[in-house]
Amino acid sequence: MNEQSSNGRRDLKRWVLEGLVTLAIVGFCLGPLYWIFATSFKQMGTEYVIPPEFWPSRPTLQAYAVILGIQAPGAEQASQEGALKGTTEVKASPHLNFLIPVRNSLIVSTTVAAGALLLASLAAYAISRLRFRWKIQSLMVLWVAGLLPAVIVIAPTFVLMRSLNLLRTLLAMILPNIAYNIPLTTWLLAVYFSQLPWELEDAAKMDGYRPLQIYRKVILPLSTPGLFSAGIFAFLGSWGEFMLASAVTMGVMEVQTVPVAILNLSFEYRYQWTWISAAICLSVALMVLIALVFQRWVIQGLTAGSVKY
Repeated sequence: MNEQSSNGRRDLKRWVLEGLVTLAIVGFCLGPLYWIFATSFKQMGTEYVIPPEFWPSRPTLQAYAVILGIQAPGAEQASQEGALKGTTEVKASPHLNFLIPVRNSLIVSTTVAAGALLLASLAAYAISRLRFRWKIQSLMVLWVAGLLPAVIVIAPTFVLMRSLNLLRTLLAMILPNIAYNIPLTTWLLAVYFSQLPWELEDAAKMDGYRPLQIYRKVILPLSTPGLFSAGIFAFLGSWGEFMLASAVTMGVMEVQTVPVAILNLSFEYRYQWTWISAAICLSVALMVLIALVFQRWVIQGLTAGSVKY
C-alpha cells in the first residue's frame, strides 16, 4: 500500500512538473504574440500607460482602420486639436494602405512557390526516379546549399539585380527567392517521389511514355500532398524574407513587401505601436489561415517517409 501511494505521489509530481514546463514554454512562445494582439486594440498612446494594460480597457479598431486606409493617420488627433482651437479644419496625414504590401507579398510568395516547385520538382524527379552516376553527390550539394544562410549572398545578389536593372521591382525579390527555396523544396519532393510505386512508372514506360511524360502525367498527379507541403514552405519562407526585400526595394513603397512595410511604418510614424501591432496581426492571421486551409496536405507531405536508394 505504501509503495502504491509512493508511486502515485511520484506520478502526480511528474504530471505537475510536466504541466508547469509546458505552460512555461507556451507562455514564452505565445506571450509576445498575445501582447501584440492586445496592443493592436488599444487606443493610440495607451500602449505607454504605466502600469501596462494586459487587455485594453476600451478596445478599438482604430489601428486596423488606419493601416487599411479607412481612416487617415492623425485624423483623430487633428480633430481634437481643431476642436480646442475652435476651428473645423482637420489636417491629417495621407492615408496608409497596408493592402499594397500585402498584395506585393502575395504576388512574390505565390510566384516564388510556383517557380520553386517547377524547378525543384524536375530536380527531385531526376534524383529520386532516374538512375545516373552522381545521384548521391547531387543530394549532398543540395544539402550544403540549403545550409547556407541567404544573408551571405545578399551583397552579390544586390549587385546582380542592379546589373539587370531590376532594382525597385518585384522581380528583384522573386528570382533570388526562387533560388533560395530550391534546395529545401527539392529535398521534400525527392522524399515524396521516392515513395511512389515503381510499377506505375514501369507501366508508363511499357506504354511508350518518355521521362518527361512520366513526370507530367504520372508523378505529378500522384504527388499533390508533397507539392502542397513543399509549396507552403516556399511560400512562407519568401513571405517572411526581409533582408533582400529591404535591400532591393530601396524605400519605394509601391514594391515593398509586408516585413519591409512594417519596419518603415515604425520609422515613418515614430513607433506607433498600435498600428505596427495591427499590421503584424494581419500578416500573421493570413499565414495562419493559409496553414489551416492546407494543413492536411502539408502533414501528408511531411510524413511520406525517408528517401530510399
